[in-house]
Amino acid sequence: MIAISLGTVLGIISGLIPGVGNFILILLVWPFLYYFSILELLMMYVSMASISQYIGSIPAIVYGIPGESSSYPAVVESRNLTSVKQVSEAISGSAFGSMIGGLLVVLLCLFFADQIENIKYLFSTKMLVILLCAVLCLLIFTTNNAISINILLITFGLFLGFVGYNSYLDLQFFTFDIINLWAGLPLPVVLICLFAVPQIFHHINISDKKQKPKTYRLFSLYIMNPFYLFFNTLLGFLGGLVPGLTTVFSSSFAYGVSTLFTKDPVKRIVSSETANNAGAFSMLLPLLTFGIPLIGSEAVLLFLMEQKGFNIVSFSFSDMMPKLAFTLLLVNIIGFLLAWPLSKHVYLFYSIDTKKLMVFLLVCLFAIVLYLGYLNYSISYYLLCFCILSPIGFFLRDTNTLPLVFAFLIHDKLLNGLFRFYQLIM
Repeated sequence: MIAISLGTVLGIISGLIPGVGNFILILLVWPFLYYFSILELLMMYVSMASISQYIGSIPAIVYGIPGESSSYPAVVESRNLTSVKQVSEAISGSAFGSMIGGLLVVLLCLFFADQIENIKYLFSTKMLVILLCAVLCLLIFTTNNAISINILLITFGLFLGFVGYNSYLDLQFFTFDIINLWAGLPLPVVLICLFAVPQIFHHINISDKKQKPKTYRLFSLYIMNPFYLFFNTLLGFLGGLVPGLTTVFSSSFAYGVSTLFTKDPVKRIVSSETANNAGAFSMLLPLLTFGIPLIGSEAVLLFLMEQKGFNIVSFSFSDMMPKLAFTLLLVNIIGFLLAWPLSKHVYLFYSIDTKKLMVFLLVCLFAIVLYLGYLNYSISYYLLCFCILSPIGFFLRDTNTLPLVFAFLIHDKLLNGLFRFYQLIM
C-alpha cells in the first residue's frame, strides 16, 4: 500500500503541474525507491502513470493547462466548450472513459498473460540490437525537434554514455585519469541536469498562461457509447507502444480519429482521455517482455529494477500480472473518484505560485545530487558533474532532450548487444 500511495500522490502532482512529469518525480523520490522491491517499484510506477492521466484532464479542460503532455487535445477542445453542461460532461465523461479504458486494457492483459509471457522467448541478441536501433530511429522522427537536432542529441547521449572504462574494448574513454570517471558519469546527475533542468526551465513561466477557470457541475455522469469507448481503448493501447510518445500518441491518435466522425468537443475530449489511460499500461509491455523502455521514466524504472536483480529471462509476466491487475483496479477506482467527484478541489492547488514551486523543485533536485553523492562517497565528484552538465541543460531548455537521455540510458545495452552480435557472426 505504501508503493500505491506514493504512486498516487506522485501521479496527482504530475497531472497538475506542467513540466513536472513522471520522469522528474521519480528523480525526486529516487533515494526512497532503493527500499522498494521489484513488484513495489512496478506498483508505484503503474499507479503514478495511471493517476497522472486521470488528473491531467482536469486542468486541461477547466484551466486550459496541459498538466500532462497527453492532455493537449483536451486543451485544444476546451476552447469549444461553450456551456456549463458541456464542461460538466467533459469532466465526468473523461473520468469514466479513462476508468473503462484502463480496466479494459488490464483485463485484456490479464486474459492474454500467458501469450504475452511467451513473447519473451523470441528474445535474442539480434532482436535486442534491432529493437534498440528501431527505438532510436523512431525517436529521431517522432520527437518534436528537427531531425538533425534529434540526431545530434542521440550522438551526444551516446558520447556521454561511453565516458569511462569500456571492458569490451579494454580502453578508457575521456576519463582524463580521474578515477571516478572510470565508472562513467553518475546516472542521476545526468538525468537531473539534462532532462529535469531543461523541463523545469521550459515551464517556469507557465503560470502566466493560465486562463480563467470554467464553471461546471458534478451531478450527472456522461457515458459515451460503449462501442466508441472500446474503439478508443484499442487505439490507445496501440498508441502506447510508440517509443518516446506512448500516451501522447495515444491521445493524439484517438483525437485525430474522432475529428473524422464528430464535431462535438465533449466526445473528442472523452475519446482522447480514454485512449491515453489505455496507453498508460500498454507502454509497459515492451519493458516487461524485452527490457526495452519506451520513455525516460521507464528507463529509470528499469535501472532501479535491475539494481534489485530484474532480468527479463527469469521475470515471469504471467505471475506478476494478477498483482499488477489488482493494483490497477484499485488505482482506476481512486483515479475516477479524484477526476470526477473530487475534481472541484483542484482550484486549491492552483493558488500556489508556479514559479516558486519550480524553484523549489530545482533546490530539491540539487539536494538529491548532494545526497546521492554522499551515499557514494563522492560528493565533490557529483557536484562537479552537476556544475558542468546543468548549464548544458539550461541551454537546451527549449529542446526536447528525451533522445539524448534515452541514448545515454541504453548505451550499455546497445554496446553489449553489438559486441555479442559481432562475436556471433565472426
